Amino acid sequence: MTHLIAACQGLLAVVFLVSAASKLRGGQALRAFATSLASMLPVRGDRALPVAVAVTAAEVIVVVLLAVPPTRGAGFAAATALLVVLTSGVAVVLTRGGAEPCRCFGASSTPLSGRHLIRNLLLIVVALAGLTGPAGQHSSTWSIVALLAGACAGLLVTMLDDLVALFAPTPTSWRRPDGVPSRGRGPGRTAGRDQPDIYRRRRTPAP
Repeated sequence: MTHLIAACQGLLAVVFLVSAASKLRGGQALRAFATSLASMLPVRGDRALPVAVAVTAAEVIVVVLLAVPPTRGAGFAAATALLVVLTSGVAVVLTRGGAEPCRCFGASSTPLSGRHLIRNLLLIVVALAGLTGPAGQHSSTWSIVALLAGACAGLLVTMLDDLVALFAPTPTSWRRPDGVPSRGRGPGRTAGRDQPDIYRRRRTPAP
């Protein structure tokens, strides 16, 4: 159980640390996050920036609470509450059919989708699992290993969109048998579309 709590602690600490750092790196990043909050939560436009600042401050507090052994339980509780609020906002956006980009970990053009909802729900499960453990410092070697493993897992969570974009299949252009990219009919092309003169000249027999 101690190892599990350590892994949960490392995972959430890294997730909230990266999230807070991505918003504090500049005013533009914080304003972009405020814009996304305005569509996720019942917040008026003029209050979106103060709410964004409050959320970012809460993320920093979660990291500090998780890092100090006596307050680790409070850190898990604060992480759970914050994740529930943000996950509810994601669910609202998806229900409305919105395409607001995910600004959880900085600037991103990837719109919110079901995977972000699942990600947040899993993070809530991790935070709740951390609440079941006793307070105290991880002293054993395996607990430290579990803490580092959780931190690595947390880093992967923050890179979810990048990993999906890296491994997602990309559309390939259709090529003619001679290897020249098609300009006419083919997959993804409109039937009957005229080909450029260069291809028509190639088919014209030489005098």
